[in-house]
Amino acid sequence: MSAEQTTPDDVRALSAQLLERMDDFTASERSVARVILTDYPMSTLDSIASLASKASVSPPTVLRLVAKLGFSGWPQFQSVMRDEVSQRLASPLALYDQRHVTRQLSRSEHAEDIFIRALQASFARLKGDVVDEAVRALADPKARIHVVGGRFSTPLGVYFATHLQMLRSHVSVVSEIPIHRSNARLDMGRNDIVVALDFRRYQRDTIDFGVAAAQMGARIILVTDPWLSPLVNSAKTVITVDTSSPSPFDSLVSALGVLELLIHRIAESVGEDSLARMRALDEVNRDLMVGGREQ
Repeated sequence: MSAEQTTPDDVRALSAQLLERMDDFTASERSVARVILTDYPMSTLDSIASLASKASVSPPTVLRLVAKLGFSGWPQFQSVMRDEVSQRLASPLALYDQRHVTRQLSRSEHAEDIFIRALQASFARLKGDVVDEAVRALADPKARIHVVGGRFSTPLGVYFATHLQMLRSHVSVVSEIPIHRSNARLDMGRNDIVVALDFRRYQRDTIDFGVAAAQMGARIILVTDPWLSPLVNSAKTVITVDTSSPSPFDSLVSALGVLELLIHRIAESVGEDSLARMRALDEVNRDLMVGGREQ
């Protein structure tokens, strides 16, 4: 693709390609990809010589990787990546300006079409082995699961965690209160899993929590957008979702869809144990529900 032909959708997908296509690269190319991801996306604005040196490969290896990603050369790759850096840091006001222009150019496009396409794109890029990996980890009865999010994604995390709590034990939501996050990090270890929801503009305390948890041995499952949260460098499993929206705000519709898939797969995985737990919870919570015990 040429720089002139690059569309907003193309730009949005670029940052996830390194993770999605890692198996397609040679060992040397994977070394370059890992170096890029270590300080993504700023590392993509480095020189070829510097990037090659950090990856302990030759400059032609860097160019081969760039070619596999569909670029004619390093200048075009960096031009597109500069656009992506701008997109990653875009505020709702900036997004409003961009999407207002799109609406003027395409008045027949309905909001539901945007959401449906976002869901389809998210499921299309979702690799089966990534889902299997996440389900195996989250269904492990020995694991302690902590769900953490940001300003908008925390309610989504509560929704996900509440369903997991019905299916298995040792599931908690880490609140946004700083002292709660510090306390939750205190006992992190190899039996802990952190499900982190982090979307642009990425939240520093969520990233810091995930990085600290990973350093203490916890496994990080990251759900993020295609521009990739900086927490990607500490994550064992990364799931990217399309956040396209007709409004000034990125949408979490696709993120909810993917979390629903995980809930479904985990419910299948834990089987009879989860049914017994659901029966017990139903009994405990009966008084809270409409149509519960007769007064």
